[in-house]
Amino acid sequence: MMFITWRKTALLKLKMRSVKNKYSTPSLPRSAKALRIGEKGERYPVLLTAMLVVCLFFSLQGRGYASNPAALLDSANSAYAKGNFEKASSSYEEIIKMGYEAPEVYFNLGNTYFKMDKIGMSVLNYERAKKLAPYDEDLNFNLKMVNQRTLDKIEPMPKLFLEEWWDNLRSMQSERTWGIRSIAAFIIALFFLGVFITSNKLFTKQLGFWLSILFVAFSVGLFFVSKSSYNNMVNQNTAVILSTSAEIKNAPSETGKKLFILHEGTKVAAPETQGEWVRIKLSSEKVGWVKRSTLEFI
Repeated sequence: MMFITWRKTALLKLKMRSVKNKYSTPSLPRSAKALRIGEKGERYPVLLTAMLVVCLFFSLQGRGYASNPAALLDSANSAYAKGNFEKASSSYEEIIKMGYEAPEVYFNLGNTYFKMDKIGMSVLNYERAKKLAPYDEDLNFNLKMVNQRTLDKIEPMPKLFLEEWWDNLRSMQSERTWGIRSIAAFIIALFFLGVFITSNKLFTKQLGFWLSILFVAFSVGLFFVSKSSYNNMVNQNTAVILSTSAEIKNAPSETGKKLFILHEGTKVAAPETQGEWVRIKLSSEKVGWVKRSTLEFI
């Protein structure tokens, strides 16, 4: 099967989110369709180019051209197309360090590290992209491909039906979309409350009362879905092993007994951190401590 390659995207088209205010901004629209290896990216539309020039004018005041995220994105994509993966990866990383993120950027960065045979970094960036775009088909395909290259074949821990249903529900939309729906339901509830208060007809008053109660319940439920989705995105409770091999010990100490070894690219649950040690969990039987320097949180 052909490995899906990089996406040609414009920074403005992506509407990249600010890391400092990570999840309060609008969710990202899908970018242009992923390109196959060897294809050339489409030219920017005229309007998009004009917007990019305006953005470039203001962003370059007091800053060097190389520090502009749009220029870095073009540079990274061009470097990838030419096979200069070291330069491409450093440019994508610089974009993220500047305070911008988007699933497409993490997707491209994951592809770049895959080309460099850095499986751990590839998995890490695909997983970060998946947090922002959980149902992206290209992303899930690439993540499946790179996971086949990892040495440790870890089966996910089974979940209860209700837990799995809740996870699927909150990942159907972004936390912002759930929040907007919660607000909309509350506004509708206020409308029906107004109908209840102002109407003189008994049937209309009863209808307004019960519909206002129903939409308040919807609003509260959607609020908790939004809050749960947000917490799932920002909480650092999963990580990826980046070291070639990492010893898992029974205690957060160098003198602890070695339980087993994990290898690069393995995704683990990491519910607790203690100093330079992280407690990881693969299953109810496989639990232990690993050095913080051997992994990176998603």
